[in-house]
This record gives sequence, structure tokens and C-alpha cells, in this order.
Amino acid sequence: MSGKKKGDADNAILVNNLTVKDAVHLVKMEGGSLSKGQIAFRVATVVIVAAFTARAIVVGQATAWHLFLPMVGEYLVLLASIPLISLILHDSALRKDARRSLTWLLTITVIASLWIGSQAFDEGTPWTSQARVEFSRLYTWITTHQMHWPILGAMTAMIGGLPGRVAAFHRHGPPFMAVGLGCAMRLIIPLFGCFLLPFIAAGKFPIVWLIWTILLLSELGALFMHWDLQRRLTNRGVEM
Repeated sequence: MSGKKKGDADNAILVNNLTVKDAVHLVKMEGGSLSKGQIAFRVATVVIVAAFTARAIVVGQATAWHLFLPMVGEYLVLLASIPLISLILHDSALRKDARRSLTWLLTITVIASLWIGSQAFDEGTPWTSQARVEFSRLYTWITTHQMHWPILGAMTAMIGGLPGRVAAFHRHGPPFMAVGLGCAMRLIIPLFGCFLLPFIAAGKFPIVWLIWTILLLSELGALFMHWDLQRRLTNRGVEM
């Protein structure tokens, strides 16, 4: 009887068409219930990175392509940190993630090496010399447009959030980092951005600022959804 009641409670609608069970799953995938301090930290880091990126657009004339570099920095930190964390936690599921992370890092390294090799062949220079040239070009492309600060900010925020991810992994188990609300919001909010296409075509709204707005709203929207779901679950008496 108690199992039936629990099943009924899990399948009860929490908000719109989202059941309590699905909401619990979403919150767990996003790192579990967040304290007020954790929410404040995430909001602050999102706003700081967005401010640095806006500065890069105004001062460094950063382009739309530059705006995705902070996310690239975050993913590189995550790929590098999971193998190290797996050595400490000794979890079989996390070891699988660590192997996938190492595979991705190796793939990125091989692709970069092949690119440098092709450029070295075209220029008739040694691979090591061409590698220095290519990395210098990348460094200049980033720093000239003032994108090093947003990248460093995003990477620092990711590192700062890892202890909370480790604690959530201890409480809820895998996945360590899921494709969750943040990625979903990056798909949903651009749909609303489509309404601005006529203004973009008319040159009234630069696309770089549209992408900046989309990225900012998606991050803040994901945080709001996380907070809202955990608040509703708490009100229902569901422990996370």
C-alpha cells in the first residue's frame, strides 16, 4: 500500500506536465539541491563572465565566434578534471566518464597536431616551429579581442563549482555532469531569438549582442528553473 502511495506521489504533476519523479531526476542531474550560497555563487559567476564578455565586445571588438570560447574553456576544465577526480572517488561509473574524457582530450590533441602538421607542410617549416606560430596566432586572436578575461572567469567558476559537484555525486551518484537544464535552455531561448531576425537583417540589432543575450538568458534561466523546481519539491515535502 505504501509503495502504491509512493508511486502515486512520484507520478503527481508538479508543474505543467512535469511529474514529481521527473523533477527530482532533473534536479539530481544538475547537482542536487542548491543552497542560497551556491545559487548566489553561480549567479555571480554568470554575471561576471557576461560582464567581461560585454567588455570584450565593446573594447576588443569581439565577434560572435569569440563568445563561445568561455564555454570551450569550461568543457576543457571538465574534461581534464574528471580523470583526476575519478582517481580519488574510485567509482566505476566515474571511471567510464574519465575514459571518455581522456578519449576526447586525445582526439582534440590529435586534430590540433594534424592541423599544425598540414600548416607546417604548406609552409615548409618544422612541426615545432609551426606549433609555436599557431599557438601564438590563437593567443593573439583571444587577447587582442579581450576574451582572455571571460575565458579565465568561466574556467575559474567551473573549478569553484567542482566541490559541489563531488558532494552531489556522493549523494545521488552518476552522472557527474549531465546534459541538463543549461543545454536545454540554450536550445529554447534561441527560438525566442528568432523573433529578432527581422531586426538583425535590418542591421538594427548586431548578432554578437543577440548571441551574448541568448547565452546570458540561458544560464540565468537554467539557474531559475533549478531553484524553482527544488523550491516546489521542498514545498511538497520531497527530500533531495
